[in-house]
Amino acid sequence: MMVFAFDRDWTVDVNPHPQHEAVPLAWVRHLAHDTDHEVWAIGNQDLKEEADIPGIEALAERYYEEGVGRLGEQNEFGRYEYWPERPDRLRILAEEFPDATECIVVDDIDLSDVEGWSHYYAWDFVLAVERGGIPIDPPSREE
Repeated sequence: MMVFAFDRDWTVDVNPHPQHEAVPLAWVRHLAHDTDHEVWAIGNQDLKEEADIPGIEALAERYYEEGVGRLGEQNEFGRYEYWPERPDRLRILAEEFPDATECIVVDDIDLSDVEGWSHYYAWDFVLAVERGGIPIDPPSREE
């Protein structure tokens, strides 16, 4: 089992980078629903609904003793008082799945320095998948 953490903006084709290729949402949904891999929204949480995957609230619920309460109160815009930084989100996610064979984060922010994670920009991830470097057998882009 692999763990995948996806950002949304400038990463997935629901909000692609203006100059680079994005990961098809169909691929994210396939990984989440048709494989045994763990797939999480690690950046913009709109991806939770778009791909029907868990995000930071679910991670907080699993990880912190006080669950989602650790994040504090939500304001009128739905933002919490505390929100773990992206490297911390990845560290927590990896701790939750210690038996993962690999942890891959796909994000437009360079997270290559986060220990235990392989970082890909969306366009590099798509290329790696299409060349067989990441064996996930995604559906066609049109699905």
